[in-house]
Amino acid sequence: MASPPTAADVGLARAAASRPLGTASLAAAGRLATADWTAGVVEEGGQFHRVLVLPGVGAVRMSRTEVAAGRLPANVALVQALATTAQLPVALPVPLTEVVTGPDGTAAVVQEYLPGQAHPPHEGDPAVLRGLCEALAAVDTTALQPHLGPAFAYRGPWTPARVRTVRELPGRLRDAHGGRLWDGDWTAEHPSVSVAAFPDTVEELLGTLVGWTENPVVTPSLVHGDLAGHNMRWARAEGRWVLTGVLDWDLASAWDPALNPAYLSLWHGEEKLEAIARDPAEARRARAWLGWMALETLDDAAGREGTGFPANWPRLLRKVLPRIGRAVAALRDRDAIGGGDGSASRGCAGPGPALHIPADRTAGTR
Repeated sequence: MASPPTAADVGLARAAASRPLGTASLAAAGRLATADWTAGVVEEGGQFHRVLVLPGVGAVRMSRTEVAAGRLPANVALVQALATTAQLPVALPVPLTEVVTGPDGTAAVVQEYLPGQAHPPHEGDPAVLRGLCEALAAVDTTALQPHLGPAFAYRGPWTPARVRTVRELPGRLRDAHGGRLWDGDWTAEHPSVSVAAFPDTVEELLGTLVGWTENPVVTPSLVHGDLAGHNMRWARAEGRWVLTGVLDWDLASAWDPALNPAYLSLWHGEEKLEAIARDPAEARRARAWLGWMALETLDDAAGREGTGFPANWPRLLRKVLPRIGRAVAALRDRDAIGGGDGSASRGCAGPGPALHIPADRTAGTR
């Protein structure tokens, strides 16, 4: 969704544009000094930021909350470090100005404008996507560590309360909606997601994925955290889609590289996952991570029960429960779940390890 900039947006853009970085070219600084920000368009889709786009000049990232404002300097520093050390084969939204703070506690920075558009969903060349996964996995994250976020940063770690919410969801939906809402025709192929089996499935899946995070089965590498939609900039050239840039590194972390193909498959087509992943073991771990993402979706939808925007449960369950079933099947492929570097498998042929979540672990703030 796009909208014209407000007077406050324009004021914040001008304040940021008046503080160009020394690394900005003279031409870029000149464009910032003379920019007419009232002619820009505000992209409203981001959860943490709104973006005022003025093609040919820059893109102003404006935080939505004080929490996002507090994280913006680290996000900017990460992109700067990536641009100077990572040698990724795509353009990055490098900062052109300092981060400035608005009167309401929010913050803004002008970044380089990256032209392009989102790739059409459910399409895409797996070889191109796999190339991005290879490039991300090859990045030395040593210099990036001070700027990377924690694992499970999007909605925070799996606290006991969140685990309980998802474990008890089949019963809650039965009580609220009645009938066979949960046990649809997918349970014939995926018995692990039946009403009776689901609580144990939640424990198995989350227990393993938390374990993989605390005791990695492969060497952690750069994970973007949201490789989808308009965060990926594409251009059409000679009848094919060319990946030109990657935006929004707010959720970047050093984590299991299988997360990158998992995120890509959600946009480009889950059936392409095995072709996007770098090897079969990574593909199986990515299947397991897709199950985690499905549990995140269920947790989010459960939180909207009783609000004015309830989930479309029949449609949602038809999409996510088979995904969880496939995740469990991949997890139980004991001989193939380990990493391509020879790491020992921590997958389980039977019920997974007990889910241990320290009581003092706090949610991510990104």
